[in-house]
Amino acid sequence: MALRFATFTLALALSVPAAAQTGKSPPAVDISADRTTIEADVIEGVSDLEVSARGNAEISREDMSIFGDQLRYNREFGYAEGDGGVRLQRGADRFFGPSLQYNVLDDTGAFESPQYLLERERTARGRADRLEFLGRERYRFTNATYTTCRPGQEDWRMEASELELDFEDEEGTARAPRLRFFDVPILAAPGAVFPIGDRRRSGLLTPYYAQTSTRGFELGIPYYWNIAPEYDATFTPVYMAKRGGQLKSEGRYLNRRFAGEAKFEYLPDDRVFGDSREGVSWQHSHTLARNTVAQVDYNRVSDDFYFVDLGTRVKQISVGNLPQDVHVTHGGSIGRAPYTLQARLQQYQTLQDPAAPTVPPYHRLPQLNFGASYNDIGGLFDGALPAEYVNFTHDTLVEGARSTLAPTLAAPFQAPGWFVTPKVGVRQVSYALNRAAPGQPQAPQLTVPWGSLDSGLVFERDTTSFGAGSTQTLEPRLFYVYVPYRNQDSIPIFDTALADFNYPQLFTENRFVGGDRFGDANQLTAALTSRILNVNGQEMLRATVGQRYYFDAERVGLTPTSPLRASNNSDILASIGARIGPHWMFDATTQYNTNAQRGERHSTAVSYRPETAKVLNASYRFQRDVLKQVDISAQWPLRPGWYGVGRYNYSIQDKQLLEGLAGIEYNAGCWVLRAVALRVQAAANVVNTAFVFQLEFNGIGTIGTDEAVDILRRNVPGYSVSNPADSHLAPSGARPRLPFEQVY
Repeated sequence: MALRFATFTLALALSVPAAAQTGKSPPAVDISADRTTIEADVIEGVSDLEVSARGNAEISREDMSIFGDQLRYNREFGYAEGDGGVRLQRGADRFFGPSLQYNVLDDTGAFESPQYLLERERTARGRADRLEFLGRERYRFTNATYTTCRPGQEDWRMEASELELDFEDEEGTARAPRLRFFDVPILAAPGAVFPIGDRRRSGLLTPYYAQTSTRGFELGIPYYWNIAPEYDATFTPVYMAKRGGQLKSEGRYLNRRFAGEAKFEYLPDDRVFGDSREGVSWQHSHTLARNTVAQVDYNRVSDDFYFVDLGTRVKQISVGNLPQDVHVTHGGSIGRAPYTLQARLQQYQTLQDPAAPTVPPYHRLPQLNFGASYNDIGGLFDGALPAEYVNFTHDTLVEGARSTLAPTLAAPFQAPGWFVTPKVGVRQVSYALNRAAPGQPQAPQLTVPWGSLDSGLVFERDTTSFGAGSTQTLEPRLFYVYVPYRNQDSIPIFDTALADFNYPQLFTENRFVGGDRFGDANQLTAALTSRILNVNGQEMLRATVGQRYYFDAERVGLTPTSPLRASNNSDILASIGARIGPHWMFDATTQYNTNAQRGERHSTAVSYRPETAKVLNASYRFQRDVLKQVDISAQWPLRPGWYGVGRYNYSIQDKQLLEGLAGIEYNAGCWVLRAVALRVQAAANVVNTAFVFQLEFNGIGTIGTDEAVDILRRNVPGYSVSNPADSHLAPSGARPRLPFEQVY
């Protein structure tokens, strides 16, 4: 093997022939001044000026390496070039092509006819006629393609006459981009600017598509405006085949002292409805001063059927009531006594369904609340002093103001394994009424003293359950309440209802919720709970049973004509919940009427979640003469890449489907298709059907219904996308068997 030098000034050259002749490691030139290393079978030239490397040649500098059969390097200018097949690696990015010119000092240069592999959040690859290196994290491709599909697949690709990627600014720019799916153009534009990282950029977002029975074909093209780091907005012109054009807008803002978001939707001429329609929603939180916070939750729509007819993001807290609420809360303390103050204005927009009309709730204009507590009084007592003033207004019903003062005093005694808490209180309520019925007092008052005694024991033992060591508990509890009878028939009902009979309600002093009624009581609740806890303290099983025993007849009803309890004991409440292994969860509750010897309410739910994208949910709910419903939902792999999703929520009582969903999700590795048919009982006599379609191209965006994933998550508890950004969270069948780059 011959070795030639332009000069003899390189002392390292003396060892080269021997190494070449004996077959030892290839010669190396270490140019320490510029931290560049050159290795090859043959190296020629002057190390201080320029060298040529042939045969398995490599030029390395920090995390940059150039590989080729023939490479040249100029030390003075940091200029490297190669011909006849060259590979460049910068960090995790790799480039392949016939010829390269590159400056290792400023990371600039050009690659002719390269193929490339970019290792970022998602691995991407492509080819171009020419690649220019514009700096450490900037690339410009001419006549380029881009895809996240594996080599040999290329189901989709983006083409552009010029593509510039700036990873420092996390921005990409494309001229004449075209998106091809199975070689068919499906999207094109004269130009595009798009994000290639988490940094936000203004520009058009991917169009979305929907098909529903109430709106027909729907197409929206969102525009995102990155106003400032703390402010942004999205404007979406929407075309609906049945109803016309609509503008949806959303703005978000964030500040050191306040934050919020606002949404506004406007349809100037609904061809079906015959008028303009609009919806607005505003949520805002503001720190006015230390320990003082103001919050706004305002929602309004133009008509009663807005939610039934139009897809919307306006907030709904119930079927027919939209909150319009603002309150200011201040917290502080006087010595060791913490307190809170709150001032509130609250009203509702009630949307009426002619087939199922409802009575609008009262407005609170205003509501003032005060709460203070003082613990460890004399080392024995804990005290609390809640107070409230509310002015209730209504268009048709009796109105008035209510003032409430409800001090309590408790003496908790507790130790490991037991507790006893006696508690006394008084509820004093005064009214000032308007539009009272004839014969009804204008200023009724109510004073109700009460007392309770809560006690319980906790026994523990070590045991073995589910094949492992565990702890079993046995927790008996007794709760006694005494409330004397006070006639409350002359007091109106502003915000009060009979509490739902459930396990937590067994341990409350008042069987009503709200401030207008306090039920008489002389009763004892007996309950027993047992738990099985694993060594980490996680609850694996819980079983509870409880019943209330009455010593006096009930006399206070919600209204003078409300039926009163006639038995001496309540229904039995029982529940059992378990986490059986890492995948199964089970929960069941029942309410059994011992007098009628029949069940009044039952609910059973079971869930199986063995891994990501595998979930089965089933539940059954029964309430005598009210509801009987079955709800089944699932996401499950059907075959490699294919997943079925569905939900069946059926009312046996009404003999109708309340919500139904059936669809598929196909994960091809670099793209995902979601197609779902949805049926919803939107109102008493209105059924809304929709077809949800979404085509997601990993790494660039989606086409179709923009809320497809939200719809699936809302209908199928535990639903997971099959292509999460973190590949480690993907279903086992969707994870690549080998790293992407190993195919090169």
